[in-house]
Amino acid sequence: MDYEIIKFKECNDFALRHFVKYGFLIVEGLFDEAIINKTKKFFFDRFNHFNSLYLEQKIPNDVQAWSNAIIDDFSLTNTYDSLVTSKKIIDILKNILGPDIAILNYDHAWINLPNNNDPVLKKEIHTDAWTGTSINTLLTNIYITDVDDFNGLSVVPGSHIYGMTPVRNRKPDPNNGITYNLVNLKQIKAGDFIMWHPLLLHSTTGNSHKNIRISISSRYTSTETPFSTQERALSYKTISVGPMNQISRLIGNDYLTPHRTLGGVVSVERRLKNLYNLCEFIDDTEFDYRKFIKDFE
Repeated sequence: MDYEIIKFKECNDFALRHFVKYGFLIVEGLFDEAIINKTKKFFFDRFNHFNSLYLEQKIPNDVQAWSNAIIDDFSLTNTYDSLVTSKKIIDILKNILGPDIAILNYDHAWINLPNNNDPVLKKEIHTDAWTGTSINTLLTNIYITDVDDFNGLSVVPGSHIYGMTPVRNRKPDPNNGITYNLVNLKQIKAGDFIMWHPLLLHSTTGNSHKNIRISISSRYTSTETPFSTQERALSYKTISVGPMNQISRLIGNDYLTPHRTLGGVVSVERRLKNLYNLCEFIDDTEFDYRKFIKDFE
């Protein structure tokens, strides 16, 4: 199957048609080079630290555990927020999920090494719906390093239109009579952002002969659609609230208690200013105290 890999610089109508038809979308140029380099340094500093401890025989050679520790640490930083909740990402997600958006907890870091065959870090062909992701949720990856011909992501374009692909022992059921034509997305570069439908068949392409590939995956969903059992257990953080829900917040509650604000202040407290960005605020101020805690990163 011949397939041209298209990268988009914005989520326009053509990009959305591409997503609907093929089940995935690659967007480039969302992030400043400085923030990607800062993230790369964060990951490699900690990876090299763990690797040194392993070489000193102080810890096991368990890259999956190292990856989990690194993403846990990274998710507490302002740099993490600047990536996964950036305005550019939210604006793209609004085109697909609508205005009310949440990010699920427990992002993953994928550190793909030349000699690592951990099945969690080197995934065979699968769909995320098999493993607890609801059909309302959008999967994403931010690439922190370039990929090469061997260690990137491969997809089966259009396979989300099959519906729920039958599965047997974590792989497509061999008796379903479908041939899967994987396309290697080897053109992905550091800073690229890719999103895909939870029913899309995809896999890790493999291992590079010499390069390390690092990416961060997140799951986004609309707070207005049902969550799977797993997603409810993982919980989520709301990152965007639409105008209709902002109006409900100004009224005060889901019971729409009449006249609660009649003759008084119609506003939201400053704590929620980032989410309820269309509202007025009690004790509003332009002074941003958050910048004074950045040194604690």
